[in-house]
Amino acid sequence: MECKTCGKSLSSTDLLCSSCNTLNEFYVFKNSELQAQFTSKLNDLNKVIENVLPSVEYAWDESVSLYASTIEKAKAILKTDIIKDQVATKTFKDMDNLLQRCKSAEFHIALVGAIKAGKSTLINALLGYDLASTRVTPETASLTKFRSSKENNFVKVSFYTSDEWQRLWNSAKDSRAKVFLEEYAKLDAEKIKNDWLNQDSITVQCESIEALKEEIHKWSSSKTATHYFVKEVEVGLVDFDMPEGVVFVDTPGLDDVVAYRSDITRDYINRANAVLVCVKSDSLTGPEMATIYSVFANTRYNPEKVYIIATQLDTLNRPEENWKEQRVEWLKYITDEGAYGDPQLASRNLIPVSGYLYSLIKKYDAIEEGSDEYFELASILMKFRIMPQNVGEHAQRLLDFTGVDSLKRQIEKEVINNHKVLLIQDIRETYLLCKEDIRELTSKMKQGQLEVIEYSEKNIHEIQKRKAEREQELVEIETDKKELETLLTLVKQTTSSRVKELTEAIKGMAVQ
Repeated sequence: MECKTCGKSLSSTDLLCSSCNTLNEFYVFKNSELQAQFTSKLNDLNKVIENVLPSVEYAWDESVSLYASTIEKAKAILKTDIIKDQVATKTFKDMDNLLQRCKSAEFHIALVGAIKAGKSTLINALLGYDLASTRVTPETASLTKFRSSKENNFVKVSFYTSDEWQRLWNSAKDSRAKVFLEEYAKLDAEKIKNDWLNQDSITVQCESIEALKEEIHKWSSSKTATHYFVKEVEVGLVDFDMPEGVVFVDTPGLDDVVAYRSDITRDYINRANAVLVCVKSDSLTGPEMATIYSVFANTRYNPEKVYIIATQLDTLNRPEENWKEQRVEWLKYITDEGAYGDPQLASRNLIPVSGYLYSLIKKYDAIEEGSDEYFELASILMKFRIMPQNVGEHAQRLLDFTGVDSLKRQIEKEVINNHKVLLIQDIRETYLLCKEDIRELTSKMKQGQLEVIEYSEKNIHEIQKRKAEREQELVEIETDKKELETLLTLVKQTTSSRVKELTEAIKGMAVQ
């Protein structure tokens, strides 16, 4: 069939024409009364479409604007009373995710992993400043974004709404997050809750890096009551050589005791355009493989956008020798179909780093003899059989070993230099997934309505009965789909025989 407006060839399950966004007329009725009712409802839906005005936020690219406009209108139709009950929550969530990507030309590089996997330390090494907190207690309870700024260093803070906070609070109680609840009470955070929930975002200009550090600490430290109500912290750096629109994101741990915060990270993996999965270099066991598999699942098995970062190399007993052994074992399992599915890609995207050693070497001249950092560096150097006073002559070897500069070059070459093209490709892929989901939904709706029409000559009780049966079938189909997705993910995460083999292999390695 053809679009009645522009003549483009359409499938019978296309909800909207992708060229002109005209609503597709699915049916032609023999019964004139039914045709009149259908035409009336179609006109009502067209009015809904006409009220969806194009947003200037999508105007940065013509193709992106078309994708967003189409999804906005499809969403408006699916939200109408006559349809919305037949649409799965995930469908709306996927559409919202796409529209969020389309709103600005931002390319997000997310660092994800378990708590204390070295995400914040690596961020600091990439930034060249110790801005992300690396304290023993998990500090990254909210998304923290880092980007370049043209004029001033700044910190922008966004807060939870009451509804978001209630979901977080319920999650903390359901998860039995004892420490979270105890610290919340100890800091008397309840007294200031209403001061921050539903508040507009705050932007603070900072004249120096020290002022920037203090401001970040003020809003993100787990030792301050305010941090409970902070949803997101965005940091702008003048001295950060990064294209405008490229954003590095430090995320809450995937194993956060408050499930709501872990879910923020999982949802964000879908939003991110590239993902650095941080895993401690000495601990690739079953749970770590589960983390890796879950990231690949959340990226729709698009392996090119995933980089597995083996962090904290300096914690190995003999870092250079031990990592060579570990790398061989890691590659055996990340080559699996649940991860890269390609030996060359797995080898290229497995990157070992030591963000902490990198930062220490970079500021070695400023480290005071006898300070905590001096002794920590000395302890690491002994693993390389290097005396502290000889750091200078071994500095380049150590910097090369940390892998940070190598990671920067690879990310710059493969991601940052091509970020605009990759961003539009990513948006297009997400759009096609949404389109296919909507097409599948439309097909089911059409089939259901056709069956109802077949009963239209029968008595009203039979019509109502069949309609109720059809609605129940849709519910069951959606339930089965969710259960299947959950089962597939569970199989990937926990039942892979290779993960079991890996766990045993790691236990038997006896790293020295």
